[in-house]
Amino acid sequence: MKIQTVLQKPEESHKRLEVFQNWEELTYTVKVFPYGECYLALVEIPEEDFEKLIGIFQSKEEAMGAFLSNAFEYGWETVPESYAIYHAQFDGDKLLAGLLPKDENPSIFDHLHLENMIKEMTKYPRIVVYSYNVVTYIKDIYPEVDNKLYVIAREISRIKGESPELEELAKLYGVKLQSLEDKLRFIGELIAKPLRLAGEEIDLPPVSKPTLIC
Repeated sequence: MKIQTVLQKPEESHKRLEVFQNWEELTYTVKVFPYGECYLALVEIPEEDFEKLIGIFQSKEEAMGAFLSNAFEYGWETVPESYAIYHAQFDGDKLLAGLLPKDENPSIFDHLHLENMIKEMTKYPRIVVYSYNVVTYIKDIYPEVDNKLYVIAREISRIKGESPELEELAKLYGVKLQSLEDKLRFIGELIAKPLRLAGEEIDLPPVSKPTLIC
């Protein structure tokens, strides 16, 4: 298990690590890295350590869930090991939404079946979108999505000051976005390699970057 948090100063990690005072059975390693103007603390815990808690909890999974709930209270979040790409568009007056899990095929949902898509979304610790505007279509039924978002346009703007529309980027790449599936796959390309803008390439932060800020 890996958890992470963002710090203003490296020494703040000691305060965050107080969570382990309640979990003496667990061993862990901690690393602190520069992260922009802040610092990133990364903690790794052997999953087999949670087997020591069986008896207090009914299973290793229950123990892990209880620990994470406690760690969240101290400002930690899980390091996402998987993600799904989400995008949406209107077909006439009907909303179509798509979900593309990493290394899988896309699934498309119409406006009558968005709740089925949300059930799939909850399985992933990180949801990747190109721009935030598509999130507004699902915020009412899945407000928690804000806590797991990676917004590509936002990351581009942090580096360049502004970001192009998805269709503008597609023209730079010579890609035709004729369907929702095309858009989902193209968004996947953008996070898989350095991103090409007019005349230059930029490296986006990894999808696993913390959603927390200092």
